[in-house]
Amino acid sequence: MSYFFHMPSRVIFHIDMDAFFASVEQRDNPSYKGKPVIVGAAPGMRGVVAAASYEARKFGIHSAMPINEAFRRCPKGVYVRPRGEVYGEESRKIMNILERFSPALEQVSVDEAFLDMSGTEKLFGEPVETARMIKERIFKETRLTASIGIAPNKFLAKIASDLNKPDGITVAPFDAGRIIEWMAPMKVGRIWGVGKKTQAVFESMGYMLVGDLQQLSLQFLLDKFGKYGADLHNLCRGIDDRPVGDGEMMKSLSREHTYNVDSRDVKEWKETLLILTEDVARRARRHGVKGGTVVLSYRRPDFSRHSRRKPLPYPTNVAKIIYENVLDLLAQIREPAIRLIGVGITGLDEEVQTDLFGEGESVKALEESEKAVDRVMERFGEVIGKGTEIGIRSDERKKRKAPGNSTGGDI
Repeated sequence: MSYFFHMPSRVIFHIDMDAFFASVEQRDNPSYKGKPVIVGAAPGMRGVVAAASYEARKFGIHSAMPINEAFRRCPKGVYVRPRGEVYGEESRKIMNILERFSPALEQVSVDEAFLDMSGTEKLFGEPVETARMIKERIFKETRLTASIGIAPNKFLAKIASDLNKPDGITVAPFDAGRIIEWMAPMKVGRIWGVGKKTQAVFESMGYMLVGDLQQLSLQFLLDKFGKYGADLHNLCRGIDDRPVGDGEMMKSLSREHTYNVDSRDVKEWKETLLILTEDVARRARRHGVKGGTVVLSYRRPDFSRHSRRKPLPYPTNVAKIIYENVLDLLAQIREPAIRLIGVGITGLDEEVQTDLFGEGESVKALEESEKAVDRVMERFGEVIGKGTEIGIRSDERKKRKAPGNSTGGDI
């Protein structure tokens, strides 16, 4: 039995957006609400369904289905071509929200991610309450719903998130014995890696449910499926010790903003970077980490992505220092226009005594000053600004209301 079951403090969330592409279309086009929306190729053309709303799923339509089969089942549905850029921007907003709750984020796809929430109870409360906070924040900032699974590992969290959709929260058991009982009545297709062909093999042998697999010996599964047999033996018992993020510490924090129209105003770029930098620095302080390299990222009008980096003499989470260095990087680029700009810090390490890096009293004073602002903001909200920042923030809030803009703020 895996050591995992002796780690009750491990709490993993799987966040899965509900019918993501179709939900974005229904949000942006109110006339689509309540109708079967199918995102994908145009009927009559060769292609497949990219996403189907829950109304469309009632007709048996699902992603990867040939579009003409979908049309045969639901000729009166609303067929929409995908808007990849819009979905990508919404995905970035959602991932930025999730990062506010934990730096241990593993994005699986454009519409789902894992969060390691272990040890965050003192910050946010019990896991179910935290899940509600995440869902509320996502809905407030995107008007989209998500389903969340809570479990002691990634595999179980993934299963849980799918059991109460849409807009649900499901908690899997955390006890080894109860996990086995919980999984036993599920179909074998619930197990990762069991596709249609493998499922057909199991069913031909009379093994329809996960509980049937639980009765098989490890040696039998190894003989039948080779190395994958060991995975099957563990997964059908809910054993999965893979860490979120493939075991690596989160190495970066970043924030980006996409302009409604290509921006040619360097002053606007600087103002945007100031707001983004403050958010990145605040999140770094909240998670007790400092970055050793500042990164400036941007997209040209042709959608190509570019970045520049600047190593720091010592790691920092001070917004003023990060901002000064990202402006140095900005001065190096000669772009007539950009459509996206962002700032980040990489090489994150746990916060340590600043004296060890010889930062000096001035830097420590800046740290304490910004931490004091953090405490006030946590208590009273965003009420503090310095000089032109107040005007910048006001302008940024107006922009956030427009489609295609990144969102800001904190929990």
